[in-house]
Amino acid sequence: MDSVARRFDLTMLYAAYDAFRRDAARLEAAAGPGSAVSGTAVANGWSLFACHWRLQDHAEKAALWTVMYAKDADAPGRLGVVLDAMALQAVKVVPLIDGVDAALEHRDRRAFAGYARDLRASVEGLLDFKESNVLPLIQETLTPFEWGTFDVEFRGELGLRGLGVFLPWLLDGAPEATRRAVLRLLPPPIRLYYRARWRPRYLRRRGPAVPAC
Repeated sequence: MDSVARRFDLTMLYAAYDAFRRDAARLEAAAGPGSAVSGTAVANGWSLFACHWRLQDHAEKAALWTVMYAKDADAPGRLGVVLDAMALQAVKVVPLIDGVDAALEHRDRRAFAGYARDLRASVEGLLDFKESNVLPLIQETLTPFEWGTFDVEFRGELGLRGLGVFLPWLLDGAPEATRRAVLRLLPPPIRLYYRARWRPRYLRRRGPAVPAC
């Protein structure tokens, strides 16, 4: 394993994880007393969370975790142990997402409240584990080309149309420092589209329809 520490910019990963935490908290709040489980805002907000969670998960598996596992294959050690622990936590999120889907479809308030509560706890636990134990390993194990492949993989999954939904969703309620850091990573035409078209549209709709994932 290459032990040379690098300094890849993980701004987008941290911003995405914060957005997932935000949506999980909003979902749990929406399941509280007096909430409208079948409300359009809840359903659209959930569709955004679920779509982007699946896209993020697929891109990370394809371009990050699989590559990192391969580097540990000949001499299994700390890297494999950490990735296995992460994978175990990630698997537990899947049935909770399915449960929220089913509860919303059947307008089952009790089931929705239970799944929303458990999903928030699982999502926060998984993302906390990634930030504390897995993301630092990216700096230790991946080459610049390998790290760049993740960005290519994710943007390929998203597409330009998807980016127009993803970016305002990502920055919804984000601290100003995070917003500036994310926008600095993008070319000027994308920043212009975000400010002039994508963000205003998102604010008008507060959860626009998203492409099927």
